Amino acid sequence: MAFTEHEKSRIRHHLGYPIVASITTFALGVPMAIEPSFMLESAMDKIIPGCEDVTREKIAVLDKIEQQMVEDLELLSVRKVDEIEINENELSALRKQYDYWASSLANDFRVLRNPYDFRLQTGGINVSVQH
Repeated sequence: MAFTEHEKSRIRHHLGYPIVASITTFALGVPMAIEPSFMLESAMDKIIPGCEDVTREKIAVLDKIEQQMVEDLELLSVRKVDEIEINENELSALRKQYDYWASSLANDFRVLRNPYDFRLQTGGINVSVQH
C-alpha cells in the first residue's frame, strides 16, 4: 500500500525537507531548486510493495524520539528533584538516536538527509574546516 500524504509529510519532516511545494533561488538569472527533494519525492512513490511497514516503523520511532525531546524540555531547568537526579545527557542521547534513525530512514530511500536542514547545523557544507 502506498504512503498516505500524512506519512509522506512525516518522512519529509524527519529527513529535513521542506513541506512547501517548491523553494527556488536564482543562479545566473535562472530559477533553480535549492534542495534535491525531487529525489525523495520520486523514491516515496516507487517503494517496493510490502516494504512500507519497515518505513512506517522508523517513522513511528522518530516521532516517539521527537515527542520525548519535547516532553523533556522542562527537565532542562532542573538537576535534581528530591532524591531523583536528572540525566543531564538525555537530550544529547535522544538527539544521537534521532540522527541514527533519520539516517536509517534516508538510507531506505537512498537519499541524503537534506544538507540544508537547519537542525543539522552544517549550513549545507559537509567538509570540515581545519585551522
